[in-house]
Amino acid sequence: MTIQFKVNYNVSADELQGKSVLVFLKPQNPQRNYQIHAWQVLAGAPGTTESFHYTPQISTDVTSRDIKDSDIVSGRKPVQPGQLLAAVSPNGMTPPLLQPGSTSLAQTTLTPQQCGVINHTNPYIQFDSNWYVNDRPVVTMPQVDSHMTVSFEHLPNFYFMVASPPRVGQTYIVQNFSDMTQYVMPETVTEVDVTVHRKQGLWHFDFSAS
Repeated sequence: MTIQFKVNYNVSADELQGKSVLVFLKPQNPQRNYQIHAWQVLAGAPGTTESFHYTPQISTDVTSRDIKDSDIVSGRKPVQPGQLLAAVSPNGMTPPLLQPGSTSLAQTTLTPQQCGVINHTNPYIQFDSNWYVNDRPVVTMPQVDSHMTVSFEHLPNFYFMVASPPRVGQTYIVQNFSDMTQYVMPETVTEVDVTVHRKQGLWHFDFSAS
């Protein structure tokens, strides 16, 4: 199911100057060291409407480092809730290769709502686990060690904030969610209208679902 969000900017040019609307998806049970990405970065202009779509399609890849300490990223793989992928390194290959993991291991390490990656590299390669929804980054889980499993799950809850556009590669910490406006999407919704406005110096978001 695909849901369309329409963001309406009921603000003046001076109020929005140098600012963007950022939208985040929050992983379930996030750890303090997780690197959170702005899932949507909306440019926005006063008096206009900007759209984005949400479909619960999850994918993942891993980032490791070569001998020059440069980042190298594996091929990205789609993954379903309840599924475990194994990162392997045949013949010491870098970056690691993601392939389907053991079904029995998935059943013992994941809930039916979680997707997972286990580090089965041999020789051992430490990596960061990256998770995407609709091919847009949501979270990076750093420093996955040998035989360690990381899991990803999110609810269709959206977190909005007005801030300066993120720099290339910029991430956020879990504590930033306390500064955001949460929207819990009702079931059987296909479209959500979001109105951005400012009142007494504070940013507000109003939501209307249909």
